[in-house]
Amino acid sequence: MLIGLNIFNAGQFFYHLLAARILGKAYYGDLAAILSIIGEIGIVHLAIGMTIIRFIASEKKESTVNNYIKWFSWWSILVGGVIGILALVSTPLIIKFLNITQPAAIYLLGPALFVSLIVSVGRSILQGLLKFDKYVLSMMAELGVRILLTVVLTALGYAVFGAMSAIVLGTLFSIFVIKFFVGTHLKGIKGTRPKIQPLLKYAVPVFLQGLALTSMYTVDVLMVKHFFPPDEAGLYAAMGILGRTVFYGAAPITGVMFPLISKRYARGERYYNIFFLSAILIGFASALIVGFYWLFPNFAILALYGSDFLEGASFLWLISLFMALVSIASLFVQFYLSIGKTVMVWPVAIASGLQATLIWFIHPDLLTVIKLSILSAALLVAALFVYFPFHARSNSKQ
Repeated sequence: MLIGLNIFNAGQFFYHLLAARILGKAYYGDLAAILSIIGEIGIVHLAIGMTIIRFIASEKKESTVNNYIKWFSWWSILVGGVIGILALVSTPLIIKFLNITQPAAIYLLGPALFVSLIVSVGRSILQGLLKFDKYVLSMMAELGVRILLTVVLTALGYAVFGAMSAIVLGTLFSIFVIKFFVGTHLKGIKGTRPKIQPLLKYAVPVFLQGLALTSMYTVDVLMVKHFFPPDEAGLYAAMGILGRTVFYGAAPITGVMFPLISKRYARGERYYNIFFLSAILIGFASALIVGFYWLFPNFAILALYGSDFLEGASFLWLISLFMALVSIASLFVQFYLSIGKTVMVWPVAIASGLQATLIWFIHPDLLTVIKLSILSAALLVAALFVYFPFHARSNSKQ
């Protein structure tokens, strides 16, 4: 799975590079802002997804697992529909706040959110079943269609609207792929509805940490789009994508770690070795990427974006440092949640609120925005790290 997810993340990276080159700074700023909104609302996906993974991975009875899958799939359609409608209603406000240069593209936000929730639930089911190969295949299928249609539709002159159409159609294609993989679990009628209380008890804190953690690497993009000119916003978004290579590299590791530790914890087996290995891998990868961007920023930008984006060379390594800190924070949070330590969502919420408040009131230039983000993320990592030995002493399952 790690190899497959890294290939997928490389494809995601390529998609953003391609979109930036095709659309240019101003239009790419629009697309990046829209994708940031999808990421923010995607915290609903995260909360539901992690709940699904934990409950399916921890359940021993196949009949109960199949019933979970039927109900989760049905609920994804209902919740996705509500989110999609709310997004459509909010479209005029979003266009005004983000200064979108091609407003028509925003009207595809609702459909994109609807299909993306259904896909997210389906992939969480595959993760909970530990079907990592099929999980990766569903992602690769979506990405392939998205890249192909982005090239075609933008070449036809549809710009941001074409890129958004490609996202919707690629996600829709992935729904059919996932249904093929989980089809046997969906056969038959739904059984007794699962008890909502234990699901909500776990999902609510997961939702809060997802909201906070996702905000840490999207709110800066949204605020820059609001406060800065289109070209500067597009430059910042492009450098943010390069910086996110750290996060893209860490995400597969935490994605594999979470269900494995959840299952071992539920069975009373040892699991700390999985966490420590994950931490070493993420720390090593982060150091390599940040070091590369510090030493060779011009090379990276020229090779991937072209000379139009060279202004970002001075702060590229700082954005990657910020994303490295967010990746480390995500590792700790996913670990705590996998063993039911939901109390640790509060430091994430506080750090996210601090970052948003500081940027809202202090934003004289892009460099200041980045430094405030680094400060917030560093304080969060420190809090999560300090808690670890206390958690270890209080935990009887090792």
